[in-house]
Amino acid sequence: MTYGSGEYCYECVEGWGQPEDRKEIRFQKVAGLASDREDNIYVLTRTETPIYVMNKEGEVLDTFGTGVFGRAHGLHRSADGCIWGVDDMRHAVYRFSPEHRLTMTLGTPDHPSDTGYLGRDVPQNKVLREAGPFNRPTRMTSDSDGNLYISDGYGNARIHKFSSDGQWLKSWGKPGDGPGEFNLPHGIGIDRQNILYVADRQNNRVQLFDREGRYLDQWTDFYRPSDINIDKDGMIFVTECLRSNHFSCSPSRVTIVRPDGKIAARLFDPEQSYDSAYGHHCAHGMAIDSEGSIYIGNVGLRFPKGFTGLWKYRRV
Repeated sequence: MTYGSGEYCYECVEGWGQPEDRKEIRFQKVAGLASDREDNIYVLTRTETPIYVMNKEGEVLDTFGTGVFGRAHGLHRSADGCIWGVDDMRHAVYRFSPEHRLTMTLGTPDHPSDTGYLGRDVPQNKVLREAGPFNRPTRMTSDSDGNLYISDGYGNARIHKFSSDGQWLKSWGKPGDGPGEFNLPHGIGIDRQNILYVADRQNNRVQLFDREGRYLDQWTDFYRPSDINIDKDGMIFVTECLRSNHFSCSPSRVTIVRPDGKIAARLFDPEQSYDSAYGHHCAHGMAIDSEGSIYIGNVGLRFPKGFTGLWKYRRV
């Protein structure tokens, strides 16, 4: 089956990432993904072994990060080869060296900033006010100078900017739905012109900023945008996920957007229907390799037997 349209058509690579000699690997809750210059894929899972390194054939090359995360949420590879993991439950961001050693922690683990947020299990779990880093951060990206940008989403409503050596530089945003305000900033990406794209998930939009946090624009034709990735041609890829019966019953989709904001294609699978017995399956993390293949990590409430949360779509 082919997904997408026009020049952006893809086919699913069945069984990718499920090696026959590693039957114990059955990826389910895949929170984040990243790729490197060799097209190796870094897979962030909510399991005891959180990070897997795989080649583009789906073979496991390495694992690391055991004992670090409270709840894995986002993954990013910076230009210096470091791997950054975002931990929303412990309110921290971790830097792993290219050799996969933990070398820096941003934030104080298990000590959230004061935003009035009462926790994910409390019905009145609104963010009442903006605050500093972090209260359940979600994702991060880095610019051409090595500066870091972290979306602080579930328990805050801000974007935080750090230097490459971990020094806090500035923050922007507050709770709301106006320009520059957020209701769960869930994903963040940056292009070669250093324009920041923020997936403002519960506001169903993507907001655009410069590196100093100045608001530039917003794109609104999305439903619960989750992650953002920019390919080598400058095309913006946005994952979206649902909680109810949207876009032809598909549990999630990928929207491909041109730099001018016009939609080039949308990928969704009408055969992957929403199943009330298992809740929502959310396209949560994404990576793109040099060949244009898209890797999708899924999370959800529960998964059917045999379901894999890690998919590869090859461009055709």
